[in-house]
Amino acid sequence: MATTSCDVAIVGAGLGGCFLALLLRRRGQNVVVIEQGPSIPSAGADFLKPPGLRVLARHGLADLVGRHGLRRDHVRYYHDGDPIQDCRFPDGGFLIRPYRELVELIYTCCVMEGVEFWFGAEIGDIAVGGGGVEELTLADGRRLRAGVVVGADGTKSLVRRALGIEQVTLPYERLIMRVATVPLTESVARLNRLYFSSDGWLAYFYPLGPEQARVFVGLPPECDEEVFQDGVPTLVDELKKFVSESSDAFDSLQSAAWQRIKVSAMRVAAYHRGNAALLGSAAFACHPMTGMGMSYTLRDAEILAEVICAAGGDPAELDRLMHARYEPRGNAHRRLIDYGDALAATFHDRDAYLAAFREDLHTRGEAAEPARPALQLI
Repeated sequence: MATTSCDVAIVGAGLGGCFLALLLRRRGQNVVVIEQGPSIPSAGADFLKPPGLRVLARHGLADLVGRHGLRRDHVRYYHDGDPIQDCRFPDGGFLIRPYRELVELIYTCCVMEGVEFWFGAEIGDIAVGGGGVEELTLADGRRLRAGVVVGADGTKSLVRRALGIEQVTLPYERLIMRVATVPLTESVARLNRLYFSSDGWLAYFYPLGPEQARVFVGLPPECDEEVFQDGVPTLVDELKKFVSESSDAFDSLQSAAWQRIKVSAMRVAAYHRGNAALLGSAAFACHPMTGMGMSYTLRDAEILAEVICAAGGDPAELDRLMHARYEPRGNAHRRLIDYGDALAATFHDRDAYLAAFREDLHTRGEAAEPARPALQLI
């Protein structure tokens, strides 16, 4: 088969891949997005915190993604049934919108701008040389050459493996996560509530829209098989021990389909090699308790687009800018991963969790600058 050439090839059509493709195409880059699935991925978080919303606003997308989303400005936390704190969010709060809907909107913008998508495109081989990725070969024989290749293909990234970039994955072995979509009830519509227990359980109730809600349950691994093998009544009995103000949702759990989610933290040794870079969960993963994964990915895509366009097709300049502007994002990611680790390790202990909680990281996604001493007039 003939070889296709483009300026930038992006492997993965999730939020990060689609947003990066849009930014690059708007700046005149010829972009091809490769996605192994038949359509855009559907699995992902439902939250965009203020940092991510600010990124979208800078590119004229805030109104589009927020039009049918749900805005909330705070979350109430409980420990063993007692409220322990309210976390309030600045700048109009955060946005709840199902992941697939959010990505579909950005994907539609990409198509309107002329981004080319190859769906159902399984990668057979990635040829790597001294300058990075030289060529992508698909399982059906198609070949793609690109000036820049971006791996936005998740925690099992083929691009990362081909580049030989080392990863360290630390699963949260003491916490099994389950999620279900259920009918919306009055208590869930009123307020987002996150419950913790001294026994190592958690439950998060939040609305998805006018009719549906999402329920996350976290529990020790030794309890998972017993609870979900015996069915929902056993689960409800356990939730009643520490869920105090969302009991009207219990009946909706009876017929819920519970999906198990693997949760882990991941760090990599580098974010780029030659002409190839990693984005999103191909580059880092943190505990979902931070709620910042998607916001960080949007900011990463913004920086990566600026670097690629500024390099102007010069491999040496691309490498220099990657080192100068994109690799430093690892510092922010490490802080977020460490923060997620601290939350996951302490939520069973009320005082320890409150001590670990960082409002600045939780709501603004970055560490607050230390207060400067006031100037004194002499």
